[in-house]
Amino acid sequence: MRIPIRYKIVVPFVVLLVFVGVIGTGVATARLTNAAVSEFDSGLYRTGLLENDHLAILEADRLAELRAATDTLGVSTALAARDRAALTTLLVPLVANAEPTQLLIRVLDKSGQVLLAIDGRSTGPVVVPPTSSRFDGPAVQDAIAGRSDARGDRYVFVAVEGSRPVIFWAGPVRGDDQRSVGGVLVGEPIAEVAAGIPNAVFYDRAGAALAASSVAVPSLPASLRASVSSDHPVRVEEPLAGHAYGELFSDWTMRGQQLGYVAVVLNADQLEVAVGQVRLLLVIVFVAAALMTLLVGGGLAAHITRPLEDLVRSMRIVSAGKLGHRAPVAGRDEIGYLATTFNEMTASLEDKTKTLQDTYFASMEALARAIDARDPSTFGHSSRVAAISLEIADRMGLGANEREALRRGALLHDIGKIGVEDRVLRKPGPLNEQEAGEMREHPMIGYEMLRDLHFLEPSLPGIRHHHERWDGSGYPDALAASAIPLSVRILSVADTFDALTSDRPYRSGLSLEEAVGTIVDQKGKQFDPAVVDAFVSRADAIARMLRAMGRWLPAHPGGIGRYLEAS
Repeated sequence: MRIPIRYKIVVPFVVLLVFVGVIGTGVATARLTNAAVSEFDSGLYRTGLLENDHLAILEADRLAELRAATDTLGVSTALAARDRAALTTLLVPLVANAEPTQLLIRVLDKSGQVLLAIDGRSTGPVVVPPTSSRFDGPAVQDAIAGRSDARGDRYVFVAVEGSRPVIFWAGPVRGDDQRSVGGVLVGEPIAEVAAGIPNAVFYDRAGAALAASSVAVPSLPASLRASVSSDHPVRVEEPLAGHAYGELFSDWTMRGQQLGYVAVVLNADQLEVAVGQVRLLLVIVFVAAALMTLLVGGGLAAHITRPLEDLVRSMRIVSAGKLGHRAPVAGRDEIGYLATTFNEMTASLEDKTKTLQDTYFASMEALARAIDARDPSTFGHSSRVAAISLEIADRMGLGANEREALRRGALLHDIGKIGVEDRVLRKPGPLNEQEAGEMREHPMIGYEMLRDLHFLEPSLPGIRHHHERWDGSGYPDALAASAIPLSVRILSVADTFDALTSDRPYRSGLSLEEAVGTIVDQKGKQFDPAVVDAFVSRADAIARMLRAMGRWLPAHPGGIGRYLEAS
């Protein structure tokens, strides 16, 4: 079974399209997914920072209230006398004026026994029977004894009163002789602390959840606790109750002491939906592009190859001796008829191939013009460079084929700027080192874009090498002297001249004479001396041509020659 020529042309492109589409869709999906995940993670870390800030403010407020309770005049005397009524009179106003409303105060004697318990409530502070008759533990003992460490004589710990976990700050009450006569605890239920922090979960040091403002409460196993440290929060993603959640676990440390762990838990359902939508959209775009390419490519291939298929079919008939008794055409025999048919089909195929090439080049040229238009200061640059290049080529006697290759190379020489970001192309000032490095990539980007188009092969050197220098200090290949093709040396002068005479956001364009003088100064350094001589001899004609194209360049009254002699 013979495969038609059109399929032999189309099938490799289909395979390439599928390969590039699958890879491109995968890469694009990965990048967009990473961007969405990064944005989600940024929100998670921002919430974690807000959580830390809230806890720091909380500790500062509680320490201020503890200081007010221990230092209130008369508290030490009442505590030493175990006078509950006096303590109540002195401390109830402190609770009444505090925020939050659930502030707790516990007054302890020197043995840790609770003398007075005051709970703040929405209806006002209330003296309550203490749930715990005695507080013990290193933090309480150090506070009651009046001991100090590097952070002072205030301590923090977590205790469970009844069924509710509470965070307490402890401090000593000192008499007139500065000896401790007991202590005061100022506390707040951890549930209320959690309520002030969105999407937070508090755990004790064993990983048991103490309180949460998050709808979902993830578990905190020993393996995960072992990975969390003061400078290393742990990011986890897991499903909970049929929803996706992102979690950030960090240690819960106050006054240099680890009290437990705290987590920020954010719902990630929208993230997964967004990622799924991105993937679906990219697949739809790829499938639509693939179908359009197949339809257009198949139709174009059929149109182009039909004469060739007719020719092949006729040759097979001749080879098989199946030509039969066909009447001569205009007195010619059958072999002459086939020869004429062959010539006609070949000419038709060449015409259609030429038309296809011209159409493709026109598309590339339109793209290059669009790239010039990204920056108003370079609008029309490629067209002017092509026109200037042809003026110099005329002076140097280039042939028709060389002139056409030069023209196409000039029109497409900056097409690689499609890969340079707008922030670099449109920067209203000189580029920094990193931005200049990005800009220097454009010759190779353009070359790689067009290298597989065989009909543009004679023009590729101008696209790749138009920033090479005569002295070898250019890029990307550091070619020097005659190693740079002549057409490229011409293009380089034309490109520089148009750039010098163009306005930029950070400078005005040079006059004709100043630009010519600058190029002459670079003779034998940046530019081929012979090309510079040819350019100078045509400079006045170039100026007239550019004026006709809409670029105004004032000329020296005596012409370029007189100007150069005077300078």
